[in-house]
Amino acid sequence: MSSIGAAVIGILMMGGIACLVWYVWNKNRLLDAKLANGDLELLNSTSYKVTEVIRAPAGSRVEKVAFQPMNIDMSGYVRQTLPDGRVALVPVAMTQEVRSVHSTMHTNQQPPNL
Repeated sequence: MSSIGAAVIGILMMGGIACLVWYVWNKNRLLDAKLANGDLELLNSTSYKVTEVIRAPAGSRVEKVAFQPMNIDMSGYVRQTLPDGRVALVPVAMTQEVRSVHSTMHTNQQPPNL
């Protein structure tokens, strides 16, 4: 008798999981169809939170680019994290000292010796 009860409970749980999977799949399918048709009701929908609207050709990708300050150590290398997670030291040109040069338009400049 207990195996029949376990089977009934198991069938009910499998049915509940199947309904949940179907609900999520159908909701995603309907959202994809609305996005493909450019449905404007999505902007005012209570089911979806729209944070940004971008007009771009079909197949375009929008990537958020965040500013990351570069830490330059005294050895002339910048530590960069690669997309696969590895860390690379990238050489950079160090800034040169700026020296003041007398302008040729300066009024106090001495004429050249001939």
